[in-house]
Amino acid sequence: MSETVNTFDLKNPFISIPMDRDEFYKEQVNEFKTNWEPTKAIEVINIFLFNESWELILQKRSSNKGHNANLLDKSIWWHVVSGDTADFTAMVESVQELKVPSIVLNNHQDFLKTYNLLSKYISSTAVVEHVDTKIINIEKLIKGEKITISNKIHIYIWVYWWSVKNVDKEAKWVLFYSINELEDEMKQFPDTFTQDLHFYIKEYKNYFKSFLTIIKDKTEEK
Repeated sequence: MSETVNTFDLKNPFISIPMDRDEFYKEQVNEFKTNWEPTKAIEVINIFLFNESWELILQKRSSNKGHNANLLDKSIWWHVVSGDTADFTAMVESVQELKVPSIVLNNHQDFLKTYNLLSKYISSTAVVEHVDTKIINIEKLIKGEKITISNKIHIYIWVYWWSVKNVDKEAKWVLFYSINELEDEMKQFPDTFTQDLHFYIKEYKNYFKSFLTIIKDKTEEK
């Protein structure tokens, strides 16, 4: 069953247009095949989860997924349903996809303050920082075809020191990588990973590394 999600006309990207999710992709696939570029963006969250070994947790997407089937992808990804905020979506999806409760903070200062207060509890609750929001064009494998789709992305990074579970069977399994290991494997086997993940690691790897250094230092202080 499809759902009504937030979309944005790229000529006026500040006003949300509620639209059926399947209709959005049907329309934008046709637009790309006709004009070779998207005309609308769909709003999504992208979450990068690091464990107690400072490894990034990735999901291998299920073989029955219509988009990017069988590819390694971000910790969590989902559309923002019309009427919901990105932060609300991030908190709900962390539970629904990985059975991880979370607290979302919208700036680095609040994140660090909350982490200091709750660091002893991150084995039971994820502490999440909102990193960035922007519109990007990303190539996706949709039913075997490479299609460029525009996304309004909200990027989150978080720390959680306990086990995760594929609660809703959206993924086959989870894998664990250091940033350096991930970069090496992405160079050797680029087609194993989604184009989304290639973009995010290239664009935000320095931020991720800086983030982990700060958390490591704070952990050692305790």
